[in-house]
Amino acid sequence: MADTRATVKVNGVDLPTVVDLATRMDSDPRYAEEMSRFSRRARVRWIAGLHSQAYTRDVPPHGYDEPEWLGGTNKAMAASEALLGAIGGCIAVGIAAQAALREVTVDELEIDVEGTIDLPAFFGIRESTSGYTAINVTIYIKCSAEGPLLDEILYRAVNLSPVVNTVRQPVDLRYTVKAMD
Repeated sequence: MADTRATVKVNGVDLPTVVDLATRMDSDPRYAEEMSRFSRRARVRWIAGLHSQAYTRDVPPHGYDEPEWLGGTNKAMAASEALLGAIGGCIAVGIAAQAALREVTVDELEIDVEGTIDLPAFFGIRESTSGYTAINVTIYIKCSAEGPLLDEILYRAVNLSPVVNTVRQPVDLRYTVKAMD
């Protein structure tokens, strides 16, 4: 039997799919528990020098490299820049979805994400955190919402972002090493 659901899209977001997923998680505790362990995966393959590529699902690979002044070949963004892009991308997804759920039309959206890294700490020259020490996000938006409604959309998009929360809060990261054949 054919699916007779109407496809309703706001800002390109398939609302029936999003609403159905949220409703199922809200009404089915077992499914919600299963989805609380939702897993994503990427595999990164080194190419040469400081250049590598990440592969996930059936989408084209995403490259990483460093600028020439840092020893790379400038073929792609640095992994640290990709992290900033991931923060902005996740916030953009959140804004599009939160706005769509409230029938708010987004006409234009850009997110500027900038961070500060302690490179001497990365090279082991001094004791410090080698990761980002500060990240600033600026959201540029043109949409049909304003005031408290827009504030709510932006608050939820930023504060419920899985990527933002992964950066904000400690996460257990373990690694293993396996020989390649």
